[in-house]
Amino acid sequence: MSLLGGCMPRTAASDIASKVVGGEIRQTRLTIGMSQAALARRLSVSAAYVASVEAGRSNLTVGQLMNFASAMQVGLEIRFPVAVEEDFELVETAPTFM
Repeated sequence: MSLLGGCMPRTAASDIASKVVGGEIRQTRLTIGMSQAALARRLSVSAAYVASVEAGRSNLTVGQLMNFASAMQVGLEIRFPVAVEEDFELVETAPTFM
């Protein structure tokens, strides 16, 4: 598979992650009382782009995340949650024959 421009392909997981990250950016922006237009000016991008990111339609790089954090004058924390076996319940079901 060829990766055009070095971009990673979008997947179902990246779609979900983009929505989570976009929501976090939006919540942070609202918490600090900044408009999309003001954030866009600080990033030298359009307000439509900021709206797109917040809606989860953009798969940001770590560098782009740093730019957003810097523009909002906040830190950037990246976590890799680890699923613990006891968080899952295994349910066995009997086979169904028709």
